[in-house]
This record gives sequence, structure tokens and C-alpha cells, in this order.
Amino acid sequence: MKPEILPPLTATVRVRRAGWRHGVRLWLPLFLIWLLLVPLLILLLPLLFVGALIFGINLWRSLKALNGVLAATHGTHVEVDRGDTKFFIRLH
Repeated sequence: MKPEILPPLTATVRVRRAGWRHGVRLWLPLFLIWLLLVPLLILLLPLLFVGALIFGINLWRSLKALNGVLAATHGTHVEVDRGDTKFFIRLH
């Protein structure tokens, strides 16, 4: 699988409060969430197929588009400054 079509596999979250020398940095393994969601998607696939038939939607194109949206979040960097606390989130 090409790396540009994979959803983000890890996230780094950093919290820094005013007066702290160093912030708290957390590494979140998002690939574990994806591993938990794949069996759920497999179980829901028949329902998605029936819904696609009812509403006339191409299921394969919809799943590819969803994967494209998830893959586009690679490299997202969010900074939130809320007074005395700063949050940094980065998707890898």
C-alpha cells in the first residue's frame, strides 16, 4: 500500500501550561484504533451495501473517498492557545 493513501498512524499531543519549563508530550498510537475499527467495518459492510443499493450510491467509490479524506489528514498540525495553556496536536 502506498504511504500517501494510509490514514495517520500516530499522533503527538503536547500540553504546555504557563510557568512550566517543559510540557507534557504524549504519543498516541492511532493504528490501534484503526485495527479496532476494521472488524467493525467488516461487520457493517453488508448494511452499508444494502444502504448503498437503496440510495443509489456507489459503495466502492464512497469507501475510497472516505479513505482519501482520512489520508489527507497526514501532517496535520493544530495549535490551540487558550490563555495559560497551549495544546499542540500533530498527526503522523
